[in-house]
Amino acid sequence: MLEILFTILPVFIIMATGYGAVKIGYLKSEISDSLNTITVRFAVPVLLFRAIYNLDFKEAIQWPMLAGFYLGATLSFVITILIARVIFKRRPGEAVAVGFFALFSNTVLIVVPLAERAFGPEILPLVFGIIAFHAPSLYAIGMVTMEFARSDGRSVGKTLNVAARSIFANPLMIGILLGAFLNQISLPLPLPVTAAIDMIANAAIPIALIGIGAALTRYKIKSEMSETALVTVMSLIIHPAIALFFTHYLLGLPQQFVQAAVIIAAMPPGMNIYIYAVMYNRAVALSASAIVVATFTSIFTLFGWLWLLSTLW
Repeated sequence: MLEILFTILPVFIIMATGYGAVKIGYLKSEISDSLNTITVRFAVPVLLFRAIYNLDFKEAIQWPMLAGFYLGATLSFVITILIARVIFKRRPGEAVAVGFFALFSNTVLIVVPLAERAFGPEILPLVFGIIAFHAPSLYAIGMVTMEFARSDGRSVGKTLNVAARSIFANPLMIGILLGAFLNQISLPLPLPVTAAIDMIANAAIPIALIGIGAALTRYKIKSEMSETALVTVMSLIIHPAIALFFTHYLLGLPQQFVQAAVIIAAMPPGMNIYIYAVMYNRAVALSASAIVVATFTSIFTLFGWLWLLSTLW
């Protein structure tokens, strides 16, 4: 429990720094807009580029494990959209945003140190195998679905065309695709370039978290607690439960495959859901509250999932 707490605690400290700095007047509330712009257009694309550029695809990719994880993510996405539309009466685009909050796990800040501590360093290639496809595939799902939700009478062909242009023009996807391309052609980068990339990538997470903290001064978390609870339950319980069903009970995969898929599925939604909400200006307040509540709740749910995974073999 303490290891999970100490892994997650820096998230709250950095967000609280942004929140407190605005509250006491040290920073202006508008700083969150500038930080969000830097995060979406510059820092996170570089972070994703570095992750994909340095990945050993042959070692990391295990298709049955990937299928189990991403089926769980997609089902969680669809179920949450339906609930947001039917029960909470969200408009189509907003419902897609709420679904995305339950789709996208925090694979950058928490899962790598937690998985290594819980299961040993030998699990990390499998973890990185899931992470390699995580941002490109889930952003693509989210963007395409959003374009269909707000198509306003466009034909399927035109909507797909708009979605494709949105995906390939998005800075996050540009970082991912460029990293994959240079990885596959094995192009070495000069040391000063990699040093600059590391400096920017290492700043991405703190910048995003300070921006989220600053933005929280504009919203009241308690105003959307029912939907925040929905996203929290879908992210921390339903998504990993589906991943466990597919990988362990249906496919009978090896222990480490199951552990990697389930522990990533059990991660709370991270800064990427806020980036997505800001990008489409849909359910921004809910994204901020979901990050805070789900991340705090994950201290307890992750302990439960780690215990369950230890009893299956």
